[in-house]
Amino acid sequence: MKKSLEELLTNVKQMIGEDNTSDEALSLIEDLTDSYSAPTVDWEQKYKENDAMWRNKYRDRFFSDVPQGEDNYPPEPDKPVSKTKFEELFEEV
Repeated sequence: MKKSLEELLTNVKQMIGEDNTSDEALSLIEDLTDSYSAPTVDWEQKYKENDAMWRNKYRDRFFSDVPQGEDNYPPEPDKPVSKTKFEELFEEV
């Protein structure tokens, strides 16, 4: 029978004592609470969806209108690059 979080915490409180505030006791209570109240995720389904998405993206790149070897980035404007000298990196305090 699956117990509720409250039932589990009651059992733990009886086992470790009500006044036990040791690191081990608090860590156990925290782990139980976090594990029990964490949302359940269907990782297998999530994996399948992610795999299908990436497979479609990979396939679609071969059928897109963008010619192979060309980037979709706009050309960068021509502007001079100013080089910073080592001494300019620091300032006196």
